[in-house]
Amino acid sequence: MSLDPAAFSLVATLAEAGSLTAAARVLGCTQPALTKQLRRFEASLGVLLFQRSLRGVEPTAYGATLLPRARIVRDQIRQATEEIAQLRGLREGRIMVAASHLATIVLLPEVMRSFRARWPDVVVHVVAPAFPDRFVGLREGTPDLAVINLPGGLGPEFQVTPLISSTVVAIVRRGHPLAQAESLAALAQAEWVMPNASGSSARMVRTAFQRARLPVPRCPVYCETLTGLVRLVSGSDLVGVLPAEVFEALPAGSGLVRLPLEISPRSGSLSLIRWADARPTPAAADLAALFVSVARRFTRQRAR
Repeated sequence: MSLDPAAFSLVATLAEAGSLTAAARVLGCTQPALTKQLRRFEASLGVLLFQRSLRGVEPTAYGATLLPRARIVRDQIRQATEEIAQLRGLREGRIMVAASHLATIVLLPEVMRSFRARWPDVVVHVVAPAFPDRFVGLREGTPDLAVINLPGGLGPEFQVTPLISSTVVAIVRRGHPLAQAESLAALAQAEWVMPNASGSSARMVRTAFQRARLPVPRCPVYCETLTGLVRLVSGSDLVGVLPAEVFEALPAGSGLVRLPLEISPRSGSLSLIRWADARPTPAAADLAALFVSVARRFTRQRAR
């Protein structure tokens, strides 16, 4: 059986677009031509990959099985094409970076200034980390790299480069009844809002309470966006958690105060994470190197 790599791109694009019409627009072809190519691919496999639904098209069990490999084939073809073009001197392409609040605020502005000067025609997409979901995509090249506080449980398939250390702090609105709390025990009945349940901030809070022999705090709200988290804390009695450097970068009018207590006795490590076997394009490799150099400069300046 000889399978056309273009058909794998079709499968990945169709699954993400959700309809034949939308996928045809993305692929730059007509819907009848796309439908014909899909039917030919399904016939070569002897199975149905997609079925129509009220919401458009959805992968069958066979399609869902094929989808991870289809994404790998599509993204590897894209990366290979961009790599050849960049080696020939063309400075264009696309890079996706999964970046935490800390990476976005402390490192990204200086990184992008230098990167844009070197690669003005490369489009950079900065997305939320969404651990662990997007980490599966590191193998496929979507994202190309992640810059986040190091999560637990990463295996040898990931290449990790520590960048800077950070400390998690608890924040509340100005005038909050617990604004002067000096111990975790004082927060035992408080409700929290955190970026996500499996990230480093949530893990540090849980660890701190366990070490203090206190029940794990209740977290009825998770908010991955910094703007949303700040608004939730400033407009309610929820206790929030942020890296200290992110809190210090908030505008003076945010209405938030830092609690005078220590959440994590040990700092977390903001790290650059890539799939160990991935071959980055020259532009992606340069972007990763810039994150490392800017982080080292930041660490030296902070030490002074």
